Amino acid sequence: MNMPLKENCGICGKALFYGTEEVKKKCDYCGKEQSTLIYCPEGHYICDACHSKGALDVLRDVLSRTKSADPFEILEKVMAHPAVPMHGPEHHAILPAVIVTAVKNAGYTAPEGAVEKAIERGAKLPGGWCGSHGVCGGGLGVGIAVSVLTGATPLTGPARGLANAATAYALNNLVDSGPRCCKRSVRCGLEAAVKFLDERMDIKLKTNPAIKCRYVARNKECILQECPYFGKIA
Repeated sequence: MNMPLKENCGICGKALFYGTEEVKKKCDYCGKEQSTLIYCPEGHYICDACHSKGALDVLRDVLSRTKSADPFEILEKVMAHPAVPMHGPEHHAILPAVIVTAVKNAGYTAPEGAVEKAIERGAKLPGGWCGSHGVCGGGLGVGIAVSVLTGATPLTGPARGLANAATAYALNNLVDSGPRCCKRSVRCGLEAAVKFLDERMDIKLKTNPAIKCRYVARNKECILQECPYFGKIA
């Protein structure tokens, strides 16, 4: 029997319900009860932590092995793995970790344990915030990466300001009028990150963001020709 796609309910395969009012649901895997806007119409619910577990294991494995300093090459390799869903909070951890890895592989200095810090911080961002809170994880992920690279805290004025500026810069780059697409968001966020790192931190990453998206058939809300990655030649 085929496993349901992870963009649908991971238990029965039905399309997920995206609400406007939070409801209490108990995770079918870990049993923890949480408030959520996103759940299966049949009552099934998988919390963000359980939803992300397999994909984050893949992320750590790819990042520990790659020697590439091209963040787009790394990102596409991670997202192509079958454990990574079409949409989901996994992408909030993937983006900052990919940025930090590319910076390290390009020969720039990064704090001890920087990649794991990026993963842990990104993994704390819930899914669906682009609609419910007006801030996409694709933008926050860039701020997380800059925060990790600079060692920013609430008390480090310039570094804190730079991390916030990175988030604002990235969010401005991924604003559009289409429904959510996590693949589109992290790619737009990554393009912004490469420019921001160059302009504000003198970190230069060689990259080729000319990507032909391979996920159109899996994304029923795909905006097709309106997407900057639709029909590009890799």
